[in-house]
Amino acid sequence: MIHVACLWGGRVVVSFSPEQFAVFEGRARNRWCASAARDLFRAYRMHYVAHGASADNLLCVVQATVGWAERHGIDGGADLMRLSHVAAALGHRFWQDPRLRSRVSAAMATGRPADRRAGAMIRETKAWLRALWLDDDLCGFADRLANGMDGGEGPRTSTLLRVLPGHRRVLSAAENDQLFDWLDRVTPAPFRDGGPRHLAYMACALVHGPQWPSDPQYPRLAAAVASGAEPARLAADIRRIYLEADG
Repeated sequence: MIHVACLWGGRVVVSFSPEQFAVFEGRARNRWCASAARDLFRAYRMHYVAHGASADNLLCVVQATVGWAERHGIDGGADLMRLSHVAAALGHRFWQDPRLRSRVSAAMATGRPADRRAGAMIRETKAWLRALWLDDDLCGFADRLANGMDGGEGPRTSTLLRVLPGHRRVLSAAENDQLFDWLDRVTPAPFRDGGPRHLAYMACALVHGPQWPSDPQYPRLAAAVASGAEPARLAADIRRIYLEADG
């Protein structure tokens, strides 16, 4: 339906159909998401370049985050940007990560005003990351993972917790066992070899979220693990990626 223009009291009155308003809103939303994706890329440029991601890659991450946030009544630009940073830290579709379910539910609680929810999610994210990475960093994680792969290790519980020891702080022993069993079942076929490649998938899932192979933020890492390279070569590639990300 096209808009209608008419004269009323000497003024031109223009009316728009709901469909036209939806188009305008969609265009404005897309422009905002594209700008936010560029801002996110600039904020973590070294990290994204190392992982082979561009601002264009990040657009769908921002769009998915905005769509999820709006379903929780969050529509302010600053709050949507904060949640895009959460997606950068925890992985795209972080709200589907079973480890974070209680934290997301607490932040998005219906009793909390919508304009306070993004701030609450930021606090939950910071608490999670502090516990996970206390006295540790991504380069240390990459070295331990590569050493395990060089040794031909698979995704045993003891190996995974040695590669990322902070995971003992964020989940109990029983919760970790349950999580690792689930991750083993959902490991994509290209990574399911019972050995180093399988270890790499599950260890990276603990850092970047279970859906990391399809996360647009990590195309280079996903390609390396799926490449079919020998474990020693793959271990070296993983070390290199994280070293470049750290600068």
